[in-house]
Amino acid sequence: MARTFSTTQTGNAFERRVYDLLQTEIDADRFWAKKENCKIFWKKGYYSKDRATDIVFDVSVEVYLPGAKECSLLVLVECKNYAHAVPVDDVEEFFAKVQQVAAANAKSIVASTAAFQSGARAFAKSKGIGLIRCFDANEFKWELKRSPSASARSTSADEARDVEAGLSEQNFQSLAFDLYLQSPVRETNSLWDFFEDTALDSGLTPAQVRKISNSRSKLMNQVPFCEKDDLESRSSDILFELGYSGGIVALDELCARETKRVGLSVNFHVPMPAESLRPVLGRIQFNPLVIDVYAYDIPNAGRSRFTLAHELAHHLLGHGKYLVRESCDESDFMLKHRTVVDGSDIARMEFQANYFASSLLLPRIHIIEDFRRLAHELNIVDKGYGHLYVDEQFCNVQNYEIVTSHLMGKYSVSRTVAKIRLEALGLLCDARGQSGLRAL
Repeated sequence: MARTFSTTQTGNAFERRVYDLLQTEIDADRFWAKKENCKIFWKKGYYSKDRATDIVFDVSVEVYLPGAKECSLLVLVECKNYAHAVPVDDVEEFFAKVQQVAAANAKSIVASTAAFQSGARAFAKSKGIGLIRCFDANEFKWELKRSPSASARSTSADEARDVEAGLSEQNFQSLAFDLYLQSPVRETNSLWDFFEDTALDSGLTPAQVRKISNSRSKLMNQVPFCEKDDLESRSSDILFELGYSGGIVALDELCARETKRVGLSVNFHVPMPAESLRPVLGRIQFNPLVIDVYAYDIPNAGRSRFTLAHELAHHLLGHGKYLVRESCDESDFMLKHRTVVDGSDIARMEFQANYFASSLLLPRIHIIEDFRRLAHELNIVDKGYGHLYVDEQFCNVQNYEIVTSHLMGKYSVSRTVAKIRLEALGLLCDARGQSGLRAL
């Protein structure tokens, strides 16, 4: 009996999670359909003539055309909190239930914590049934305060292959998206696209859909765009406040200042989390405000300093308004705009944190001054390919290593960080090809 009660509790908790996600977006008027045209319910019954009684559905969304008393689109959701893949029988059974209550204007959605068997996915696509796989944000590299899928734009063809894996592979690991969705026509991470597809597949005309749907401007970024010059200026202000005059930036003083100002706690040489599936360099959580820098068998001061600067940047740039926590690994430390994950808020925050960290550790005016002096000493001349041009020629590689080695020693950074900072400032052109990101 206790086990049944526990199972029921677990199922109810997942149903509430799905309900709360949709209700939050509807209440904020960020949902695909306008707030005034939507009603959402948990455990509402709908009458079945076949049974002569109500069939209770886990979650339902009723969408009304303006002025209508009867709903024009009824979305019924079945929630499956399984430890195994959802079989086709479950999807078929749910579809039959929906057909009993509102075959004409109802759409079926199965939401699951587990993957879907291939037969279940095929049957769902043939019947226009939507599938949603939900992932636990506690396992993400980036945990946002708002659902990433609720704010995601359309999914590219390349990303759709990743979504397909998320729907079909039981052991799939999501980095950031909480929802992997199969609409009647495509695989996507965008909740907006999913419901738009569902509505168009329901028989509503495009004109009717336009009357009830929100503008896509509702998908605008929450994280403000920052120009590089603004990030440079903000890091310069912090360096001025620290009394910086050159050389290694005293991150310990900055940490002490933030500890006194806002209660920041910084922990070094933290053991790697046992549940981590990939090497993690550092992590920040915002409530309470804690930064952890993880221990490695082979210490690397430059890597640890950039890790700390990266996490400090998230704090100093106010990303706690949007993030619950974030963890970083070597693949994240790039200064180029990232197109992976969701191409929006996460990409913006990661780019801003990386650029801010590099400008903090390698202050612009000092780096340019050092570079010009070294270029003069080494007789490096810009021949139209860049101030410091490096290809496979020994002389060019040697100049590159001399310049970056100087910066590594003077500022206590890794060669990779020195390289990407020089590239960001337009001082280095590396023509050796895309050899991948070197260890920090």
